[in-house]
Parts: sequence; structure tokens; C-alpha cells
Amino acid sequence: MLAAIYDWFNAHDTERRYLSEATGAEGDRRDPYERDRARVIHSSAFRRLQGKSQIFAAGWSGFLRTRVTHAMEVAQIARAIATNHGLPGGLAEAAALAHDLGHPPFGHNGEDALHACMRPYGGFEGNAQTYRILTRLEPLTTRHPGVNVTRATLLGVLKYPGGRGGVPAMYEDDARLDGGWLYGGELGGEDPLPRSVICQIMDWADDIAYSLHDLEDGIRSGLLSHHALVTGEAVSRVTERARRAHPELDEDFVGSVLRVLHARLDDGTSIAPATARVREVEAAYVNRFVTATNIETHGTPRSAFDFTLALPSEVRLECAVLKAITQELILRDQRTGVYARQATGTITDLFGLLLETAMGDLDDVRAAVLPREVRESLRQSPSERARARIVCDFIADMTDAQASQYHQRLFGAPQSSPFAPL
Repeated sequence: MLAAIYDWFNAHDTERRYLSEATGAEGDRRDPYERDRARVIHSSAFRRLQGKSQIFAAGWSGFLRTRVTHAMEVAQIARAIATNHGLPGGLAEAAALAHDLGHPPFGHNGEDALHACMRPYGGFEGNAQTYRILTRLEPLTTRHPGVNVTRATLLGVLKYPGGRGGVPAMYEDDARLDGGWLYGGELGGEDPLPRSVICQIMDWADDIAYSLHDLEDGIRSGLLSHHALVTGEAVSRVTERARRAHPELDEDFVGSVLRVLHARLDDGTSIAPATARVREVEAAYVNRFVTATNIETHGTPRSAFDFTLALPSEVRLECAVLKAITQELILRDQRTGVYARQATGTITDLFGLLLETAMGDLDDVRAAVLPREVRESLRQSPSERARARIVCDFIADMTDAQASQYHQRLFGAPQSSPFAPL
């Protein structure tokens, strides 16, 4: 077991940015990662995930997943993988629970829209925003910013240490403040920054949850018929979508995955599979994807970067095909497409008006569309770039409903009551 060849509770991995909280309160026997897990669960940012979209908008149905239920399912899968290999389950679970804290309202549609708005100011990326929440924005205590989780947990959420889409792993200010402390000896040189093995586990658990749980929601909502999976059009479209990430995929492999999935879901008599049948099929896939993992090391590991999560190529490609079903056949349906356009318009409108407000006279009565604490932060940030980031943080914190209601109050209603909630 890997726990026997590496000390996962060494002083480096369990160190916190603010050392005054290096140990727990008197009588607290939890290990550092269990405390991290609790801090994430009790954070305001985690609670807000219950009002943020996963695939479907929060509140559309009582059984469809939101971002918070997705995070909980990823955490359960990540813990199972970690404990199977002798790694700390609490660490994997803490990283997984935290991995989507930075997602703005309206899921990936909101993320894309906010990135477009922030492009002149350093961009927006959900994973970089997660780091920002954990280290600076979440008001856990008056003693320091952020929730002060361990170094190992922070490294466990950084899915893109080299950056993504032109946005670095950490925004400019965050990297300047924390980059040296976070990576220590791993910084420097021409090689790309590595991902810790806990981050690799979290990322694979995220792929598993996305590929299966969101597909279940699509089928149970009636948006996708399992019979459509074996049509020539579906095979062609899913193949094209999956090839964007895995060019080696061919239509025969994709077709075989879809036929197997259809056969497992179909009872031969029903228009749609029963809920219990869908869950049985889903559970079988999750078990296969979890138990197919292996942890490889080269020599004696000296850090969490010296481990690699290994997967059979066929398993990884099969998961990619299942993800592509959701990406192509659910997210590109006209019904979800209309919602995506609404989301983009809402975020773009809000950012434009609020940035204009932020750059103007903050003592003007019209600046009161921003909360007092946001206006105070803006007064302390003279540059346009810094003010744009504050506006971005404010919008990214919102739930879907908050963003929609705020937009309606500002742009839609001819006149609204000052006592209606924002």
C-alpha cells in the first residue's frame, strides 16, 4: 500500500499558509485533511453550489443534480479511489468537495461568458477562481483571508497547473502572493508544473461523475431517449465530439460503446428505462472505472508529485465517449441551447453595467447597485484591472437565481420594489 511508502501527514503537505492554525483546537482529534473537509463543507461558497447549474438549471426538478450534489458525488468517488490505494480518503474528499467552488452561475455557459468579459483583465477560469476562494475570498475567520486549508488540499484542486485557455492556474495577484509557498522546490525550470496524485484522482472522479450522473439526468428528464443512442446520427455526432479530446477514437469503437450502453439500459419492452435500471447500469460503470485505476511510482517517492494515476486506455476512452454523449446530445439540444444563450446574455449584461459603475463615482447614488462591502473594496483598488476582478468575484459568487433576479431588476422590470430581494 502506498501509505506505507510515503508519509502523507508530513509537515510539508499538512502546512497551512497561516501557521497559527497548524493544529486543531484542544480535544479535536481529526487529522488535518478531515479538518479541511469540514472547512469546505461549512463554507458559504459550498452552500452556494446548491443554487448553481450542473447540466440543468437549479430548481428545474427535484431529482436533477445541481453543482453541490455533483461535488458530493465526485467526493465519494475520489475517496473510494484514494482509500483503495492506501491514500488519505479525507484529503481526496476535501479536494473533490472544493474543486467546483469557483464555478459561476449557469455552469460552463456562465464560465465562458465571464471569461469573455474578463479577457482584457486576465480572464476568468473556474479552477483559478476556486483557488482564489479558498485562499482569499471565503470569510472563515477575522484572523486571515480564505479558509486556510493545507498545502496538499490546495494542490489537490489545481487541475490545470500550467493554466488553461490563456488563464494561468492562479490569477496574477494570487500567484504573486502564494506561488512560491505553494510549490516550493517544484517551481522553476522549463518543465510544466506537475499535478499531485490527489489532483489526478479528483480529476478522474470528476470525469466519472460527469460521464455517468449527467447522462442519467438527461435520460430521466426525458431530454434524451436511450433508443437514440444506437442511431447512425448519434454515433456520428458523438464520435466527432469525442475526437476533439481524443483524436485516436474511431467510429467503430464509439458505436460499440453506445450499443453496449443501450443494451444495458433497454429491457426490451419500455419506451424509457426504469429509474432502478438506470442506477444499476450507472453503478456498474462507476465500479469499473474506480477499480480499473492503479497508482504507479518511479523509485522512492519524495512528494505527492512522484505518483501517477494509471488507467487502461480502453477505460479512459470509454469514459470520454460517455462524456461526449452529454456534451453533444444533451447540451446541444435546442431546449438547453436557449437556456445557454440566456445565461450568456445575463452574465454579459451584468458585467458591463457593474464594471461601468465600478469605474465611476462610487459616491454617486447609482453606485448603490453594488453592495457596500464591494464598494469599499473598489475604493481601495485604483486600477481598472483590480476593479474588474472585484466585479468578477461579485458576479461569480451568485447563484443562478440571484443572477437572473439581479438582471431582471436592472434590465427587465420597468420599476421594482426596493424591498424585493436581490
